[in-house]
Amino acid sequence: MIEAVRRIGDYIQDNKGGEDSLYKIIEDPDSNGKYKQVLVVALKEKEGNYSFSHVETQEFKEYTKYLYKGKQGNALDATPTSRITEVNKTFKKFLRWFDNYDNYPLSGEERESIRRMGEAIKAEHDKIQADLQDKFSRRKTGESSIITLGFDDGVNIKYLSDISIFRNVLLNKGSKGFSNKYGVESIGQDKMCSVCREVKAEVYGFAVPWSFHNYDKPGNISGGFEISESWKNTPICLNCATCLEAGKIYIEDKLDFSFYGFHYLLIPKLAIGGDIQEILIILGARDQKKEQKLNQEVEKRLTADEYDILDIVAKQNDFVSTSLMFYKKDKSSYSILLLIEGILPSRLSRLFSIKDSVDKRFKLYNDIALSESQKEKNHLVFNFGVVRRFFPSESAKGAFAKRSKNKTSDKMFMEMVNKIFGGNSIDYYLLIGFINERIREAFDGGYPTNVDTLFGFLLLHYLNDLGILKNVTSEMDNMTTPSEGDLSIEHLEGLPLEQKIKSFFESNEAFFGSDAKKAAFLEGILAQKLLNIQFTEKRATPFRDKLHGLRMNEPLIKRLLPEIQNKLEEYKKNYYRELEGIIARYFILSGESWKENNDDLSFYFVLGMNSHKLFKDAREEEVIEEVA
Repeated sequence: MIEAVRRIGDYIQDNKGGEDSLYKIIEDPDSNGKYKQVLVVALKEKEGNYSFSHVETQEFKEYTKYLYKGKQGNALDATPTSRITEVNKTFKKFLRWFDNYDNYPLSGEERESIRRMGEAIKAEHDKIQADLQDKFSRRKTGESSIITLGFDDGVNIKYLSDISIFRNVLLNKGSKGFSNKYGVESIGQDKMCSVCREVKAEVYGFAVPWSFHNYDKPGNISGGFEISESWKNTPICLNCATCLEAGKIYIEDKLDFSFYGFHYLLIPKLAIGGDIQEILIILGARDQKKEQKLNQEVEKRLTADEYDILDIVAKQNDFVSTSLMFYKKDKSSYSILLLIEGILPSRLSRLFSIKDSVDKRFKLYNDIALSESQKEKNHLVFNFGVVRRFFPSESAKGAFAKRSKNKTSDKMFMEMVNKIFGGNSIDYYLLIGFINERIREAFDGGYPTNVDTLFGFLLLHYLNDLGILKNVTSEMDNMTTPSEGDLSIEHLEGLPLEQKIKSFFESNEAFFGSDAKKAAFLEGILAQKLLNIQFTEKRATPFRDKLHGLRMNEPLIKRLLPEIQNKLEEYKKNYYRELEGIIARYFILSGESWKENNDDLSFYFVLGMNSHKLFKDAREEEVIEEVA
């Protein structure tokens, strides 16, 4: 990954300043394209003394002359150039830079010059602040501003890049960021840089972008527990360090995407002999999407981020691979949760291809099994939000996210993401347990279960079609092959009931490898039809209490069939004797002591409840209302 970041940094630096180490440190304050106004606080100098001249408004040009290198929050920027948030707050921060002169690696004379500059600005504090506020208020709508120091020589304005004091401060601060941390210096003398593999006069210990370890805590660091010796772990010279920093800044700015409570950085890497043009396509893809505003492609994405570019990466050839670094940000520090390296475009293409196939398969459920209001909020298509639904954030609302079983759900979600991208096995029984838990929470709360159930079934299909769902069944040998044949409304209409059932099981054969699962599913259909009749008759569904909170087992399922039949007869609306006969047949075929565990039986029972519209009897149309 370090090599990939370095190559991106090389590209960025080649386009902004050549080989000068100073220019490799400078950042562009207008990197997001919004900082178009420059407010220059101009001083006059005469015989080493300074006085305020004026505040000048300029159009943003040639960012290198401002020597900008920003810091997060209230921390001082490296030089007296800052992005303006609020004029008063930013002006205070601007002034504080001059108060800190004793800490700058300069001669006594240079420090005194900085002190005098600060005094000159403070002497006209109110006038300068008022002038800044006035000019800031005149900026164009949607634009932002930066403040910087300048020097009026009577003819032109000189900028920070023209003054050696500020150049030296920035250069030293740049190297200090790579060599100093926690009040400790870590520098190796005349050692080989781990990036360029050349012996350099100095190498630094804290130049690795997004380090996985904390240097202030004991760990696996070469040199033992001595932080000052941490340069031995990954020694990096100044040239490579600034290169990595440029790549890091670019990636954080251009290739940072939201991901269901987290963020990830997308880091492209070229194989040897790869065409840099492919990297440039990826690097420019986010801006391209921002311009096009491709909101209409929501259903085609793997994530919820409007500017996600995984689909663009998937279209490249395998000369470029991708690393995804998932993180949480705490103030200015990155907490790295997961790093997935070496994802080839062909793998991403497969993820999208399987998604497309499964999405088409579930169009039937989307059209029939969801209410109109549910369709507006939920599209039965695969994205990683489907996975997140069953492994929710620990900060999410609801009992499901707070139960002890799910206190590690953030971690488990990341593990699932890792396995999907990497093609590693996911245990069916682990997943079915979490799906059931989500469904039961809805059922116990009196809410519809169809959305969670169908998303759970969709997720099982997606993982199975990817070939990574382990232990899905013990009774069939071809469970890692995609389900055959997609159901459609047109296909089911007009078919006899038994043929409908047969078509359904054939289209989902990977999940119906046993007669017990088929029996549970069909009984779920029958149970829901009874609940619909009860709601039509009584505006209530007392039979729900007989379903034991959807915690099914073999004895309960076998006991429910005659109870449902009796209730249907009581209501004189038993339109389902053919279905009851098919269920009884599967009971006989499944025998005694079913091998399926209770979570399995529970899921296929509730799946039947929420698939009942696929098996509608013509006599239901006029007299029976649907209940969730």
